[in-house]
Amino acid sequence: MEDSSTKTREEIGNQMYIVDLRSDVSKADSLEDALSDTEGIWESIYERMDSSEVLWVVLNNEYRDGQCWPAPMAFADYIREVAAFDLKNTITVHLFDDAVEHSGLTPSYCEILLLVRDKREYQFHKDRIRIEHVYKGKEWGGERNEGNSAYHDTKVTRYNEDGRDPGNVWLREIRDETSDQSVDRAEPISLTEAIERCILVGSNEDEKVVTYGIDEEVETAISNHERRIRHLEFGENGVIIND
Repeated sequence: MEDSSTKTREEIGNQMYIVDLRSDVSKADSLEDALSDTEGIWESIYERMDSSEVLWVVLNNEYRDGQCWPAPMAFADYIREVAAFDLKNTITVHLFDDAVEHSGLTPSYCEILLLVRDKREYQFHKDRIRIEHVYKGKEWGGERNEGNSAYHDTKVTRYNEDGRDPGNVWLREIRDETSDQSVDRAEPISLTEAIERCILVGSNEDEKVVTYGIDEEVETAISNHERRIRHLEFGENGVIIND
């Protein structure tokens, strides 16, 4: 086990961070307690991050006594108050399964916050998670491969050859129920699959993924993508990394 503050950039190498706080928030007596329990952590992570590295924070709303704790947005605000992170994006992953009976209010989705140190240089390989286009070859008036650019007066290709941006709400599209391969319906992806996407866009093979609060299934996914796992712990003076 090592205190990250003793390591130089050359010794640490490039890393990506995944912090899953859902369990911690569920154990807290209040949202304010959940926030204060991470005091010193975000500054410590920020100081050890390179400008190209990214931090993902997994949270969902918590429901207590008929009230909602908006944990994702509360942490997004708190993290930016105590450290100089930029909130670059928020990913929504639906979790609700209508085949399961729930008692009371239960979170139906997770939010994954994408926080960066430098919004101009952070690592984000979107082409690795692009998905199939919805309307390619099915436009009104026939197939159109070119269109007018929104940024300059020129014709541009309407469809990226690697697929389309998956957007901020990550779902699985079902296309095999009709003959024309249209999107027939969509269903949730698992949180593990969502975190796999985070791994693919935020890191490269042989790089380190520093984790907190994730389960064995996610650790297996990280290893399967040829990344090296390091475990993060909350110490009195910031974060501690365990190889």
